[in-house]
Amino acid sequence: MQPDPEPWYTTTLNVWTLAGVLVATWTLTKTLTEGWRRTIGRRRYLTTRLRKIAPGVRHDYVESLLGEPKWQSTMECTRLVANEGQDTDDYDRKVEITVRTWPLSRLGYLVTWGDDDTVVMYGITTISWWFRPRVLIGDTRIRLGKTPFAVLGEPGEHSAWLGNRRFGYREHHYFGNPGGYRSWYVGVNDIGYNAVHPALDWFDDEDDSRTRLLPDRQAAYRASAPINTVVISGIALYEEVQEGGFFGISLGVDQDLVRLADPEYQVIDSRISRAHRRIRDWRWLMNYRRRERKLRALYCR
Repeated sequence: MQPDPEPWYTTTLNVWTLAGVLVATWTLTKTLTEGWRRTIGRRRYLTTRLRKIAPGVRHDYVESLLGEPKWQSTMECTRLVANEGQDTDDYDRKVEITVRTWPLSRLGYLVTWGDDDTVVMYGITTISWWFRPRVLIGDTRIRLGKTPFAVLGEPGEHSAWLGNRRFGYREHHYFGNPGGYRSWYVGVNDIGYNAVHPALDWFDDEDDSRTRLLPDRQAAYRASAPINTVVISGIALYEEVQEGGFFGISLGVDQDLVRLADPEYQVIDSRISRAHRRIRDWRWLMNYRRRERKLRALYCR
């Protein structure tokens, strides 16, 4: 009787081979996924995470989606009194709001305003032609950086500002119960993509605050200027929100804060930094010429 032939395989060898194949497959999948997120898929990746944010969520939840914020600061606000007859000290109504800012992979910025680790409102600003997310405002769908203000109908209130270097425009929309009692603040941020500034003679001279545009000029501006920033708010019962001073001169991200991280402000110089500065100067010149053409088109109306 002949003995059985030796098997052409061994159990130990097959187990280690299978383990090596699984590890290699997992590593390759992770590398491809990370590369996709950082290149052609980063727009969809960011948009998917931004859709999960809403007023009232916890800050830790936002941080789990986008990581730690790059900038953080605080501001003091005053809560509104629930009942007019209620006697409440002004000091007791003071609350500290935490403002956090995330850069969205050189495509835009996310800003959240938090009260007791709860996101009261959040804002998105696009700074790239490649990042133009669709935003639902009431029943109207817009695209940041492309859709003009006129598609939203008449706003509840508006304000504009124009300085030597900074400019902006914002308006408020509220739809009551159909809109979930949320407020939408849409506007033009001077650091955002396709930002068009109002002209100096468009402001109403009878307005002491110099923040209101003339009705005909406002209509022309709303018909042509695209929205590049949107801020979604829950029930933010603060006096500064109702008085119009909550956002200051920037709806959403503050240019004076985030620009210090640009290559042109780096202390340690390099050839890459100098190349970045040349590209930035060229882009600024192109954007300036584009804004001037849009202003001339508005003037001709």
